Amino acid sequence: MPAPLNMKKIALLEAILFTTTGPLTIEELQKLTRSRKDELDRLLTEMSRRYDDEAHGVKLSDIGGYKLVVKNEYMPNVSNLTPHADMSRGLLRVLSVIAYHEPIKQSDIVKVIGNRTYDYVHELEERGLIKVEKKSRTRILSTTPRFEEYFETKREELKKNLEEIKEEEKLERDDEKKIEQIEKEEVEDASEQK
Repeated sequence: MPAPLNMKKIALLEAILFTTTGPLTIEELQKLTRSRKDELDRLLTEMSRRYDDEAHGVKLSDIGGYKLVVKNEYMPNVSNLTPHADMSRGLLRVLSVIAYHEPIKQSDIVKVIGNRTYDYVHELEERGLIKVEKKSRTRILSTTPRFEEYFETKREELKKNLEEIKEEEKLERDDEKKIEQIEKEEVEDASEQK
């Protein structure tokens, strides 16, 4: 039979995960809570189980480490309180291009978005959402683990979702073309019958 959970350690773990600005590794949590790995695993499992309940507005995230984060359904209500709520559409657009096509040359983004790209890249790098590597006369851009943590998603999942959206949009455009073609044929048929 497993040992009973230490409620004070759960409370300490909760306080640590609530106050941290970045996710913490198992090793960091072991040190901070003075717990063995198996004990910490049980504490994290119990905490995750508790926060899965709909009575809580936060959940335990394990993306890039452990941290308490706001549940997705409550983000619209509190997003203006977060430090990154000021991300402009342009900044988000550049970040999404990087995430979708990474690694990507900065010069390729400049061709599409223009010189404002340099400011966006600088800001995204400062926020820790992308990494920049100098290569020849351009720079290669890719997202960081901080990106996954901030958006609470894995890059692969994001790319899969974007692919699905693109496919749905393509199908909608194809349907619209078919409708236009049918309408055009109906107009032609009607004018021929006159």
